[in-house]
Amino acid sequence: MIPFFAINRVRIMRGQHVAYDQRFHRGVNIIRGENSSGKSTIADFIFFGLGGEYDRWKDYAAMCTAVQLEIETSSTLFTTRRNVGSKQEPALVFYGSLESSLSRGIDAWQQVPIRRPPGGKDLSFSQILFKAAGIPEAPNVEQSNITIHQILRLLYSDQQTPAGKLFRFEAFDLRDIREAVGQLIIGVNGYQAYEAQLRLRQLKLDYAEKDRLYKAALLTLPRSEGLASVAALEVRIQDTIAKRDSAVGEIAEVDTIVGLEQSSKFVVDRRAMQARLRKLAGALQADEALALDLGDELAEIEQFSKHLTDQLAALNAAENMSDRLGTIEFQYCPACLKPLEVGVDEKRCILCCQEIDEERSKSKYLDLKIDNELQIRESRQLLSSKKSQLSEIERGLRGKRREYALAVADFSARYDVSNSPRESFLAERNKLVGALDQELEYLEELRATVDSIDQLSKQRAMLNDEIDKIESQLKSITAKNTARYRKSMELVSAIGCQILKQDLEREDTFENPESLLLNFGDDAMLVDGKMNFAESSNVILKNTAILSLFLAASYERDFWHPRFLLLDNIEDKGMERERSWNYQRLIVKESKKAPLPHQVIFTTSMIDPELSASDLTVGPHYTRQNKTLDFGRG
Repeated sequence: MIPFFAINRVRIMRGQHVAYDQRFHRGVNIIRGENSSGKSTIADFIFFGLGGEYDRWKDYAAMCTAVQLEIETSSTLFTTRRNVGSKQEPALVFYGSLESSLSRGIDAWQQVPIRRPPGGKDLSFSQILFKAAGIPEAPNVEQSNITIHQILRLLYSDQQTPAGKLFRFEAFDLRDIREAVGQLIIGVNGYQAYEAQLRLRQLKLDYAEKDRLYKAALLTLPRSEGLASVAALEVRIQDTIAKRDSAVGEIAEVDTIVGLEQSSKFVVDRRAMQARLRKLAGALQADEALALDLGDELAEIEQFSKHLTDQLAALNAAENMSDRLGTIEFQYCPACLKPLEVGVDEKRCILCCQEIDEERSKSKYLDLKIDNELQIRESRQLLSSKKSQLSEIERGLRGKRREYALAVADFSARYDVSNSPRESFLAERNKLVGALDQELEYLEELRATVDSIDQLSKQRAMLNDEIDKIESQLKSITAKNTARYRKSMELVSAIGCQILKQDLEREDTFENPESLLLNFGDDAMLVDGKMNFAESSNVILKNTAILSLFLAASYERDFWHPRFLLLDNIEDKGMERERSWNYQRLIVKESKKAPLPHQVIFTTSMIDPELSASDLTVGPHYTRQNKTLDFGRG
């Protein structure tokens, strides 16, 4: 289905009084009349009736109460009614012609909001019109959907919007919304890419969660188990169950199994276990004594090492003090205080008269320090060796204590509380059953964990495959959209340049343009890279831009443009009469050449004489005495 809608009839009410009622047709529709005769008011009512968000009513228009439109699409015919009020005034929809709706009660109409309501359960007017016209619902930046109001901003050229703007002016405007509207109009499937991006984002979140659970489950596996398989665990579980069943069976048949031979064997086994316990106890005591001795040795070595360290510090301090004080000369004997003989040989000590070895004196501290440091090093090496030896013994002690404790518990279970081989046999088998029950519980938990890991691994793989698939689709969609955008804009540019060339010779750049660029995001139009022209030329450029989009869609089926255009600024900004006439003829000529269904409505205060008497006009030639809104009829 080709996206398309057109207006068949416009009816404006003031209470029960009909203020305006005219029929429109496909192709070109011209509303003509003097300035201030109400032509722009009709354009505003059409915009409002189609779902435009408008509330700046002129005094005369504000006296009206409702506007009714009969809308034709490629697949259906329906009538809409909106009461004159706020921007968000809901619409009433009747599935049939306007004439049929006049005889039907209110229950035949469906009231719908202009925008999609929260929750998205009920349809909005935009959704109904889009579905009827064959326009896909495209998302915008706020993750909602483009409304018909936003589409109409590129279909309705009014007098209030500056001529240099591509879109109809709106106080709160977003670049991303304009981009989304522009892409929708030219047929770029932004919705498909948006859905793929949302799906990809969710898949990556799901994958991250499954990966987190997978890694957490791996950490719960004992290292000794590794990545055991569920099948291997099933074998272990069945083997353990068989052993438990065997032990339970032996308990039931204890009187048959335990006989005289078991009695003698009971005594032999008890003696053997007692001997084993004594051996384990002896080995344990020997190691504990050795560990105690090593602990004492370590304490002594650490104390001696500390003594050597303190001694080295004292030597360093003495050497430092000796260097500071130098040689002490005595004049009196420190023992008897008698004067000492002056002039004694300087190479001998003044007290003991022994010969002084200067080299020995200088190196005595170094010798003592080196010896001290060697002792410290040896002490530390011995300390490290003893610590390693003690650590090894303590590790062995832990194992021996455990082994001894298990042996004592085993002996107690078999012999301390058992007065006979029968009771010993039962105690041993019951202990075995308990151990096998614990093993089964462990294996069941392990199987559940391994099964969870297997499932998470499969889910991760599936999600990863889906992510790769969506990413591949996104690349394909992006490439397709890029090609579509380029093709559409090349067609729009070619049509626009041809229209500009047919303008009267008033703007040099328009005489032989090579490109017309529409920048939806920037809300701008450029001819050969230029965008600043005389005001009347800006009007020509603005109308040519949206007309080119309209005509390109009327030539090519792949556009999602509804092939509807509303122009209310043909003579805006001081447009001269001949230039306006020329542009009117261009619109009519291009419309006749377009092969696809379309509708363009434009208003003019100076209609081309050739068109004035044609069947393209709608209604009479309006004047200030005979306005478009007639409140005096009937």
